[in-house]
Amino acid sequence: MVLVIVVAVIALLAGLAANRWLRPRLVSEDDDTGMAVKALVGPLLTLTELLLAFVLVTANGSYGKAEQASRGGAKALDQLVEVSEYAPEAQRAQIQADAVCYAPAVRFVEWPAMSDGNGSTAPSVWSTQVRRSFRSLEGEPVFGMLIAADNKRSDEREERLTQANASIPSAIFWFLLATLFVTVVALGICLPRKNNERQANRDCLAHHPDRELPCDDRGRRLAT
Repeated sequence: MVLVIVVAVIALLAGLAANRWLRPRLVSEDDDTGMAVKALVGPLLTLTELLLAFVLVTANGSYGKAEQASRGGAKALDQLVEVSEYAPEAQRAQIQADAVCYAPAVRFVEWPAMSDGNGSTAPSVWSTQVRRSFRSLEGEPVFGMLIAADNKRSDEREERLTQANASIPSAIFWFLLATLFVTVVALGICLPRKNNERQANRDCLAHHPDRELPCDDRGRRLAT
């Protein structure tokens, strides 16, 4: 989304620059009338709006799923710690210690990696340790509860990592940037230009075609 904003700003600056320096050479009409924006970029503007709406809805949906998975993963980890209270002392202490280390590994290592669409092996180290800790409890009543809680944590983490990857096809995204750039540039060019010196010069000469201005473009008096 940052890239979309940057492209829009650059396109707007390019359009305004063209409006200032290029448009007077191409258009002879009054500057304050503006150009026919709808006829020029109407279909492209509609397409850009549809693509942008699609991207925003898709990105928002992916963010919502990732947030939900994050909350679910935190709850599953908390449940794992609570269930471990029914385990023998040695396994209980190890499971809880590994769970405590797992949380900051997700927060400070995996979350930053997710911003680039990647995961991290740091949390996997502790999740592996957790499973090793209650492996010796197989056959015990608490074993099934520990497995269920850990599977829930694992599923929520997998969903979170899935949503970190780009859910918008790259072809659509780059096409959106291209149409957005062209549309904003066109809008910048088509804006009416008011209170500028060139318009004043043309109005003066139009009303007094037989006279010449007594100054140059910089307002300096001409030699007589």
